[in-house]
Amino acid sequence: MGVVLLGAFLLLSLVITSLCVWGLLRFFNKERAAGEAVAPQAREQGAEFPPPRLQVNPAVELKQSRTAAAAKLHFYGWIDRSAGVAHIPIERAMELTIERGLLEVGGGKTRLQLMQARPETNPQPNEPNTSPAPKTTPE
Repeated sequence: MGVVLLGAFLLLSLVITSLCVWGLLRFFNKERAAGEAVAPQAREQGAEFPPPRLQVNPAVELKQSRTAAAAKLHFYGWIDRSAGVAHIPIERAMELTIERGLLEVGGGKTRLQLMQARPETNPQPNEPNTSPAPKTTPE
């Protein structure tokens, strides 16, 4: 008797589930059909998609690109004239770096001293910070 009831319950569940899925599919298909009916009108109103811009003469464009890059690397020029910012040739920049040296970072401290002077951070972000709770005074 129990097996028959279980079978009937499973069959009833299957029928109800099938009806729900059928109803959902019918509902979504109606929405999709309504959306597809509007789409052709929108396509007609919009401008046609532009064709791809192909390189007509890639060798000339490559030469122009390399000439522009070389001009920036080997000649003086303004980056922002109003702010007084200019770029200099790379050879001159290397000469100035050799003459003046690199900027000193850390004020003569070794790397270990810089690391020790740095404020302590939590190396494992997933672990809670175990700082002591502030002491409260009774009121």
